[in-house]
Amino acid sequence: MDKCRHMSISVILVILTLFVPCSIMAQAKGKLYVVGMGPAGPDLTAPRALEIVEKADVLLCSPRIPERFAAFSRTIDPSKIAFDPWKRVFDKKANELKRSDPGAWAEGVERRRKEVQKFVLEKIKDGKTVVMMDGGDPCVYGPSLHYLLEGFDPSLFEVVPGIGAFNAAGAALKHSFTPEDVRFVLLTSPQSLFGENWKKNDDILKDLSKYETTMVWYMSLRSIAKVVAKLKKYYASDMPIAIVYYAGYPDKEKVLKSCLENILRDVEKMDEKWLGLFILGKCVK
Repeated sequence: MDKCRHMSISVILVILTLFVPCSIMAQAKGKLYVVGMGPAGPDLTAPRALEIVEKADVLLCSPRIPERFAAFSRTIDPSKIAFDPWKRVFDKKANELKRSDPGAWAEGVERRRKEVQKFVLEKIKDGKTVVMMDGGDPCVYGPSLHYLLEGFDPSLFEVVPGIGAFNAAGAALKHSFTPEDVRFVLLTSPQSLFGENWKKNDDILKDLSKYETTMVWYMSLRSIAKVVAKLKKYYASDMPIAIVYYAGYPDKEKVLKSCLENILRDVEKMDEKWLGLFILGKCVK
């Protein structure tokens, strides 16, 4: 009886060895990682993010990401890059269309979202690891979650946080965003506060001016004159302002300190008209 029992157990173990791995493999699925690559290059990218990129089967990224890595003598395997997911969303033609026909641009973004999600789902079903490389931190004005992955099953992807531009800007200023008496830090943009067409009223800004607040404005340099005009309605002319250009870029980073009264005059001396964070508050003194 004992011999038969041992033989039966052995047979069961053999069957499990043969079939359980196959079953597990049949159920295996890939995964999508949305990875924050930091504001400049791999020196400000989390080690875990770099490891995930290194082991990925498929990469989705803009051409700027490999260029940033190359500047630090690092390479991204070009054979893994499937395509630029932002084509027809943020390229030159898309930006022109957004200005001339916002409705048509929105329709194009929706089509691109469906294309990208279909591609990613197919790769996940094939058991592949897909990495969507986002600049900065994906959760702070990162376009991947907002534009491309809206409605995508959250169980199929993981977000790996990165260093946001505001972190790098704070480091450049060498000041805390929360000095004494500051009630909170506000991360915003002109579009968030006033709408794409600047038609939203500025009651929020009026209310904010009653409190000690550090305001960090993304995507504001191209409309800085409008932003300053709004701020001048509620803030004193000597309100400290800083603009951190190329936050986190070791060879390009510049800090301009000014005040509300003089900021428009001072920015005219700078060459960069896009890549910079506008920061208002006592923290920039």
